[in-house]
Amino acid sequence: MCTEVTRDSCTMTQEDDNNIENMHNGAQPTVIVRRPTSTRVAKDWVCAKKTKKKDMASTREQSGAPDGRWGWFIILAAHSTLIFREGIAKCLGVFLQTFQSYFHTSTSLIGWVSSFCITAADLTGLVSGPLCQKIGCRPVAMMGGLFAGAGLIGASFVEQVASLCFCLTVSGFGLGLALTPSLTMISRYFDKRYSLANGLAYSGSGVGILILAPISQIFLDSYGWRGAIALLGALCLNVSVCGSMLRPLPQRPPCNNDLQKEQYEPLLLDEEKDFPMNSIPRKGEGKNLPIKEKDPSACSKLSKGLALDLFTNPSFVILMVVQFCARFTYMGWLIYLIPHAIQRGVSPMDATLIASAAGISNIVSRAFHGLIIDWKILSALQMLTLSCITASATLLLDPLMQTYLFLLLGSLVYGLAGGIIFPVCVVRMKEVVGTELLANALGWSYGFAGIGRMIAAFLTGWLFDYFGDYNISFILLGGVQGFAVMMLLIDCLIHYRR
Repeated sequence: MCTEVTRDSCTMTQEDDNNIENMHNGAQPTVIVRRPTSTRVAKDWVCAKKTKKKDMASTREQSGAPDGRWGWFIILAAHSTLIFREGIAKCLGVFLQTFQSYFHTSTSLIGWVSSFCITAADLTGLVSGPLCQKIGCRPVAMMGGLFAGAGLIGASFVEQVASLCFCLTVSGFGLGLALTPSLTMISRYFDKRYSLANGLAYSGSGVGILILAPISQIFLDSYGWRGAIALLGALCLNVSVCGSMLRPLPQRPPCNNDLQKEQYEPLLLDEEKDFPMNSIPRKGEGKNLPIKEKDPSACSKLSKGLALDLFTNPSFVILMVVQFCARFTYMGWLIYLIPHAIQRGVSPMDATLIASAAGISNIVSRAFHGLIIDWKILSALQMLTLSCITASATLLLDPLMQTYLFLLLGSLVYGLAGGIIFPVCVVRMKEVVGTELLANALGWSYGFAGIGRMIAAFLTGWLFDYFGDYNISFILLGGVQGFAVMMLLIDCLIHYRR
């Protein structure tokens, strides 16, 4: 029987000497259990704390999101891409009257042709998402910049409206290709500060609307419409430079524990079931047996490439409806804000100031709303719901805004709310589908937004032609945005029940 002796010291004692002598004589040794001293406890605690810090740092490195460093250049690239994507659409409005007089056609036809550029940019998202998954974000963005610049430069040489339509569509296709990779890379470089990073990138759309339209007017007055379009195309080639900045994150090797799990996976058998020995092929048998692998069908390949499984997620479907409604509302408000104010008796100069003030508030809200989400004051879903409620209420109350001051206030409020909706939709989308499928989700998102943009430009104009007043059009815009609010409330209910 072993004798247990407890010691407080960790040095060699008389019992240790007796144990050694007993082992030489073949006797049973005495088991000594020593308590560590306070110094040893302190050292062990310090070592454990250092090991914990190293493990936390290792975990943070393996997450793949540095939340800074080169990520700020990714934000700059996405910001610049959005400047051209949204700014070019506004620039084409500067050339409407010039195109009409040169090609001797109606304003409606030229406006329809010009809308092909931004519509193609929206619908291209359905293609850019799978391409990012297949060949990577950087080559897709660089290729998009080349298409965008080449399309506009080619438009400077056209002689027919059909050729102009084709060139603008090519340019829009390129702008659509370049945007999805930029936004996808932001989600890979940022995690804790993702909302702020995404908002800073999205503020580029407001900057593009403010600065590219005056630049286009200067180009038009100085070089004519052909020279102005060619210069804009040359500027769009810089989107390829922005695409080259989308450096992929380095692949970090897995930890040793993961490698051991992969290399030494145990084989588990069901002991309750009889394992027939005659089912085991003998030596030399079964070498030439063909291995049958099921080839995926064309439909399954298409479904996987387009990520159709996303539509089995109710929250994702709700986000697509919200994107459609928000783009429908925003596009109708943006097109008819100035003529709506002029109809209320506001001078053209003051109406332009209303639009500019709304644009500035839009930029500010896009740039800084992410702090509220990153600081956990509100979640992305709560922020999105409140923004849609504010936008809908502002548009529904528009018939009561009959003076310049109320119109200015309403435009500022809607500019703030509208600036938050689109970037927060992307943040919420990342929460719903994850980083891996975000590129496909963004493609579908811009596809639905493009459809809403196309319908809004036609339907709101038709309502004005029918009723002779913009009040009905703005009430319709508020109602469509209100439908998005209802869908988001359902999503909130689903989220909180989980």
